[in-house]
Amino acid sequence: MDGDESRPRPLPVPRPRAFPVLGDAPGPRCGHTLTAIAGPDGDLSKARLILFGGATALEGSAKGSDSSSSPNPAASAAGIRLAGATHEVHVFHVRSGTWEKVVPQGEPPSPRAAHAAAAVGNMVVIQGGIGPAGLATEDLHVLDFTGHDRPRWHRVLVSGAGPSARYAHTLSLVANRFLVAMGGNDGKSTLGDAWALDTSEKPYAWRKITDTGEMPSPRMYAMAAARGDGLLLLCGGRDTSGTPLGDAYGFARHRDGRWEWHAAPGAMPMGRYQHGAIFVGNRLHISGGAVGGGRMVDEACATSVLDTNAGQWVAHSGSSGGGAAGGSGGGTGSDDSARRCRHAVSSVGPFVFIYGGLKGSQLLDDLLVADDSNGAELTIFDPRAQPWVTWMDSMHGNAAAAQMLAKAAMEEAAAALSVQRNSEPDGADGVGGVPGAAGASR
Repeated sequence: MDGDESRPRPLPVPRPRAFPVLGDAPGPRCGHTLTAIAGPDGDLSKARLILFGGATALEGSAKGSDSSSSPNPAASAAGIRLAGATHEVHVFHVRSGTWEKVVPQGEPPSPRAAHAAAAVGNMVVIQGGIGPAGLATEDLHVLDFTGHDRPRWHRVLVSGAGPSARYAHTLSLVANRFLVAMGGNDGKSTLGDAWALDTSEKPYAWRKITDTGEMPSPRMYAMAAARGDGLLLLCGGRDTSGTPLGDAYGFARHRDGRWEWHAAPGAMPMGRYQHGAIFVGNRLHISGGAVGGGRMVDEACATSVLDTNAGQWVAHSGSSGGGAAGGSGGGTGSDDSARRCRHAVSSVGPFVFIYGGLKGSQLLDDLLVADDSNGAELTIFDPRAQPWVTWMDSMHGNAAAAQMLAKAAMEEAAAALSVQRNSEPDGADGVGGVPGAAGASR
């Protein structure tokens, strides 16, 4: 057997499917952000997705246009009525599969779209963007969920120079410590700079990253996602000439404090910008994107995965999507639902969530969910919650969904039993007089 045959074959690309939208949903929009925060002590069963901002209306005179290659901020948002930009906050409760609109305490950021966001613990950091008044300030705004049910806005003061006011850039938390901002457009030109802020040191200060390496070219509407081990991947975007890019770059910090770029192997199945990118484990999931002239990426590569373990790009080929029912989650046929741009993506556990975006002249208000668990545990959601029951049925069929939901219910019961055991006092009498025993194996 040669080396290529012995290499583990990457799992297929899971296909996103429509998820029921229940509760006080955000409605149609594009240019928003969707950021995942876990529950106390990283409990994913209490995870929430925080949707902020976006544009909620299209200009009638420029519907579906893709004239955003202009460096003029007003022209760059052609097709989006900036008067429809918002600073609303909606929360998706992953466990129940329902939406809630919240009104945080404190002074909110100005209405905006094409901003960037990243989670730092129980906080969502918002930076940049563009709104009715033009470019947003370069301040950092933090939405603090530490109080769980009483989120509050704070404005963070950062000393010294930092990223200029910009939109269409990226913001990521690397190694659970460094906020990294890259690229975008400042209203005059497309940018290629990168900045890092150490969240563990006060007073907060940005540091411009000038270390050597295979630096990416200036770009806007790229996407960046951080892997759990601290590697940041920047992929796609649009260069200074308006060309969609299909390259990817790894970005990491050495122990001596140096940052370094490295070009990733291969290229995306199709160059794109205004797409989505998020990690599930070591797999970078790419969704949608524009290619210019008002066109979206082809159906065949609307969802793609970079398997960073195998060092390979995988495009959806019409085969099974590798869902939790042993590979039945993808199905076959059209993958048109993921053909969109200016949407927002996030992930919790093995699930990828996609909300809204723009498709031609239509603002979207749907939620798509893809399952990359490959049969792993599914306890992050309530198996009795109707939205999840409906989605599982659409993904896997009645019989398979019933089996998976039963399995999830058993896992939930086992987890609850474990919590009960751990919470019992030392002197509690269990079965047979053994302290803490509950008559069931773990």
